[in-house]
Amino acid sequence: MPGVVDLGVGQPQDAILPADLMARAMTTAAATRQLRGLPYGAERGDSYLRSTLADFLTERYGLAVDGERLLVSNGNSHAIDLCCAALTEPGDVIFVEEPTYFLALGIFADHGLRVIGIPVDDDGLRIDALEAKLEEHVPRLLYTIPTGHNPTGGSMPTERRRRLVELAREHGFLVLADEVYQLLHYTAPVPEPLAAHIESGVVLSLGTFSKILAPGLRLGWIQASEELLGRLAGRGQLISGGGFNPFTSVLVAPLLEDGGVAEYVDEVRGILRGRIDAMDDALQEHLPPGVTYRRPDAGYFFWLRFPDAVDTTAILPAALANGVGFQPGPVFSTDGGQTNCLRVSFAYYSDPDIRQGIDILCRTFTHVQ
Repeated sequence: MPGVVDLGVGQPQDAILPADLMARAMTTAAATRQLRGLPYGAERGDSYLRSTLADFLTERYGLAVDGERLLVSNGNSHAIDLCCAALTEPGDVIFVEEPTYFLALGIFADHGLRVIGIPVDDDGLRIDALEAKLEEHVPRLLYTIPTGHNPTGGSMPTERRRRLVELAREHGFLVLADEVYQLLHYTAPVPEPLAAHIESGVVLSLGTFSKILAPGLRLGWIQASEELLGRLAGRGQLISGGGFNPFTSVLVAPLLEDGGVAEYVDEVRGILRGRIDAMDDALQEHLPPGVTYRRPDAGYFFWLRFPDAVDTTAILPAALANGVGFQPGPVFSTDGGQTNCLRVSFAYYSDPDIRQGIDILCRTFTHVQ
């Protein structure tokens, strides 16, 4: 919206996307007359991409990643959809965090899944709440964003992750781990990814180049056990289409191999860490009394909690009229809750716009309370 600093936008800023890096990749592919990406591909995706991606993840995750345990997707939303199509039936129960990534809820609805929310705290999914719900329901899947949680910004400690995997094995459900922010962690130590547990047979770890390179590539991956990958690769869509995104895979694989992606990820992490500082400083300066938040460990987002009487959805029109946008809490809720919360992103704007947007946001809430 013209004239509005829309802090509700949860994507990287156009100005920091790697245009030069992608131009280099396209030039190299054209100069070498790279034809591998032009025919139909393999069901699990381009082998060169999976091999170079495995090497990249091995270094970044600090654990051995096997290219044979990777399947190429058309980005993360597609990966979620594919997993639901292959691994669930309409009417199955899926546990999600409350709050959760709001656009994933639409995918679960598309597949006729019964969504049940599990509360989170500042350390992510509450294991005690999960154990209580497991006494009432038998889920097919549990969808979690363990690192840089969207929308709250928190990260689940390693001990909770391990207990989650234990519970999945005990109760026979699968963990759909949305790990798109695992490589955008800003504090140490970095919790181990749930990808460390794929050989348990109950974990599918999803990643994407949308957060670490460019969203328009529509390129991501699913990391899972051989049995689960076989079920995904056996879908008619992959068999008929010859896998996903072979041409884009050919462009990205050399950038993984020559270190271009690694350098860019480090650059972006530095930029975003500075923007976290800018948003944190502005919030400390301008927030009205009674509003709480935590500085995010990873990802793109701050989650603000206002006093219970505040309805962020009702205040959004006034904020937009004043020149700032945000995502109100109820869109992230499974049951229309989180009414006194909102999400703002530091990924799409530079420091001056972030500071201006937070100033306007806080003045708006101060005026209407």
